[in-house]
Amino acid sequence: MGMSSEVLPAARYAGELKKLLAETETLFAAGEMGSVLVHRLSDGVDSLLRDIWQEMASDISDRVDLLAVGGFGRGELCPYSDWDLWFLLGSESDAQVNERIERFIYVLWDMNVKLGHAVRTVDETIEAMGGDGNTATAALEMRLICGSGAGYAVLRGKVDAFFARRRKAFVEAKLDEMQQRHHKAGDTAFLMEPDLKEGRGGLRDVQTVFWLARAWHGSSDIRQLVELGFISETEHMHLMQAQDFLYRCRVGLHVEAGRGNDRLGFMQQMQLAERMGYRNEPYRPGVEVFMKDYFRHAGRIQRVSGLLCLHFQEELHPQWLTRRRDIGDGFVLEGQRLGVRDGKVFEQDPLRLLRIFHVAQEGKRHLSGGALRQVREHGGLIDDAFIANPEAQQTFLDILSDSRNVSSVLKEMNDTGILGRFIPEFRHAVGLGQFNNYHAYTVDEHTIRAVAEARNMAHRLHGERLTLACDIFARLQRPELLYIAILCHDIAKGMPGDHSDLGAVIAADVCRRLGVSRDAQELVSWLVRHHLLMAITSQRCDLTDPHAIASFAEKVSDMERLRYLLCLSVADIAAVGPGVWNEWKGSLLRELYLATERHLMGEEDASRGTQERVAVRIESTLAKVQTAQRSGLKKVLQQLPWRAVMGFPPRHLLRVGSLMQASPEGGVDVLVDQSRGESLVFVLAPDRKRLLADLTAALSSGYVNIVAAHAYQIDANRVLDVFHVQGGDGKALSEKSDLHRLQQRMQKVVEGEDVSRAKPGKQHILMHHVSVSARPLPLASSRQTAIEVVAADRTGLLAALATEIDDAGFSVRGASISTFGERVVDVFFLTHGNGDTLSPAEVDAICERLSRAAELPTAA
Repeated sequence: MGMSSEVLPAARYAGELKKLLAETETLFAAGEMGSVLVHRLSDGVDSLLRDIWQEMASDISDRVDLLAVGGFGRGELCPYSDWDLWFLLGSESDAQVNERIERFIYVLWDMNVKLGHAVRTVDETIEAMGGDGNTATAALEMRLICGSGAGYAVLRGKVDAFFARRRKAFVEAKLDEMQQRHHKAGDTAFLMEPDLKEGRGGLRDVQTVFWLARAWHGSSDIRQLVELGFISETEHMHLMQAQDFLYRCRVGLHVEAGRGNDRLGFMQQMQLAERMGYRNEPYRPGVEVFMKDYFRHAGRIQRVSGLLCLHFQEELHPQWLTRRRDIGDGFVLEGQRLGVRDGKVFEQDPLRLLRIFHVAQEGKRHLSGGALRQVREHGGLIDDAFIANPEAQQTFLDILSDSRNVSSVLKEMNDTGILGRFIPEFRHAVGLGQFNNYHAYTVDEHTIRAVAEARNMAHRLHGERLTLACDIFARLQRPELLYIAILCHDIAKGMPGDHSDLGAVIAADVCRRLGVSRDAQELVSWLVRHHLLMAITSQRCDLTDPHAIASFAEKVSDMERLRYLLCLSVADIAAVGPGVWNEWKGSLLRELYLATERHLMGEEDASRGTQERVAVRIESTLAKVQTAQRSGLKKVLQQLPWRAVMGFPPRHLLRVGSLMQASPEGGVDVLVDQSRGESLVFVLAPDRKRLLADLTAALSSGYVNIVAAHAYQIDANRVLDVFHVQGGDGKALSEKSDLHRLQQRMQKVVEGEDVSRAKPGKQHILMHHVSVSARPLPLASSRQTAIEVVAADRTGLLAALATEIDDAGFSVRGASISTFGERVVDVFFLTHGNGDTLSPAEVDAICERLSRAAELPTAA
């Protein structure tokens, strides 16, 4: 009897909650504002809790106050957010109080509410605040739901006294916490799959600003910061509009998933764009319009919260502002930052809108919060006359020519809107999403990061990217042209047509406006038009083939273009996202550069340079072992083709040589490379029909992701296949048991045993946007037939393609597999068994077979 009396209330109240959630979904579909949605749901839950309290615990209301804290305390609740509650005891608990609280909590649990709760006295709460920053933060947002309020009033007073004593330590801790959170989330608001709660420019940033204002100034809401003069009316409006938009998105995510979810993945972006009424436009999908709005709002949160955090840092360090020194031209030094003399500085001379960035760059300083605000507010002074002013053009070129902080200055110019005003075409790229799993950032964020990668070459930072690029950068006579090319290389993305060709036209216009010479205009335009050429050629062509090198050299035509193109290619690849750059890509770019250099310089024996570098790489590898071991190791390493030797750093090459010595007839070795977030599987095996297909099938059956693969013919009878793999979490396989099973499975393939094929994996929504193609690459090799396959990356694809090649009776002499998010580009170098290349009819036939094999399976 007792059990049914407890179940029935839970069922009844669960029904009421279901009605609240349904009402929220209806209002969301009707286009209601995000702030209205979260406040209305919070109000409804308040009423529900009061009803439950009245039924379950009304007789302890004079001894216990029920408080809402956290987001619920702010009166902001999303459909599947946690309900954070404090049970505030007037004195020590007794049996009756415990029993009533338990009954209350059990009802909420039976309703499947995600509940966070604490049961404490006032003094215990203050003590907990002293040892736990999260508890202290929650206390800033507490409010009374049920009870007499006597305990709440006492706690309210003690909380105010607590922050009066400890506000400095609290603010310092929160600023540090915010910085760590940003770093963990990627340090930018412009990630393609953002976390709209915890990420930079997310809801947590707005909440943090409120916590800081409440703790430091005693402000009841952010609006009071306007009255205090710390943000403008416009900034407050932008912050509230952005928060409203993100709340609407978060409610939509919860409604769509039927659970709590804060990550705005590609699938969710498409779903939300449709639910929120975004429609496709000519050459512009509705999801792109939606994400452009998202990034605009997230950027505003990042900017305004950043200004406010800078204000609180200045409050913590008042000495920054006391050391104020006029340095002329309307600018002043405010501690370590550059500020402006007064509010009329830019109206008096609009060119200062550019000069302030160059002055800051020369002094290795950032702009103060006030200066950033003034710059943004006066951006409208940049008009056509301003852009055409030779002094403005020269100032911008001076910024690009400076050896210091080019990327950080461009970032501040972008954040304040000045970059898009001075180069109007760049405005199109701001907040422009790249809807694939390859690019991690928006176009403008990727572009600024690419400039940073190029700057790193100048200072030899991240030399592991490619030492050669650092050497070449130092020889560039006009590095500012490289920066202009980087700024323009993706500027036409999202426009109808080929973005490289369109970007080249825009780049020429930008160069003309900047007043650079005619030859510089042509160089920059050529670089933008061909910014993908070197990466594509290096990864899809036989770099040992003189004809392939000659074809590439003919397109490049001179050493100046080659030098700039190498630096642009390295910067572009490295700025795509974490883990995209690797030593394999670097080694191919290096080899292509050096081979092309020899061709352009007219060296007769182009292979001699390659032979010398191979010898140096082998000697570097031999230096890692004892003298007695070197002779045998050298003998096996000299059996490898140059691509294999130059494709691995010495530490990896040592593992290959050791495998060849230990298992000359065939074996498997697995190497974990945590620094690159991948594991390498080295397979030495007798060459046979279906070998590559069976190896890739064995990997897929273990639910291992192949992110890159290379095949090398060692001699007539043996091959070396190398796979770069990751686990399902996108990280290196590191568990010993997993590595052991993987090695055993691959060894069985080497020994000729059959392996089970993997079942088709779940298809990502973006896979359906990948166009499948298979085509010959006649310039990639004159000695073998190169076939390129572009398809959606799915479980078992490589095995399926390799099987088709085997069934057609051709031999795979080499392969290069490159993964670009949901898209994969596989290049196979094929011959007949006797080494002959394929006929035109055979090429057409195998391309047709590979295209069919690459299509996504139809869902059952």
